[in-house]
Amino acid sequence: MIPAGREGDKVVLRCTRCGYTEAIPIQEAQALGYRIATETPPEERTITTMKVAESKRRPPKSLEEWEQEREEYREILQELLQEEVEGSEE
Repeated sequence: MIPAGREGDKVVLRCTRCGYTEAIPIQEAQALGYRIATETPPEERTITTMKVAESKRRPPKSLEEWEQEREEYREILQELLQEEVEGSEE
């Protein structure tokens, strides 16, 4: 017989061959070796939540900042290209 459900404080056992059912007390089912699962009450459940990091918005760059940044990138690019050209000549 296998557990087929619960009815209050009893466990319903059902025969897999003929379908016969029998309700027995939980204590008796445990004594026979059945493990009885219990439902955790909602107030005892732990709800895990995740906080999404808020992005830190920077103030928009001014035209001068964009031009300065572009000039810095241009200088770095020129240096890298110069190193590459010098390296290929050797």
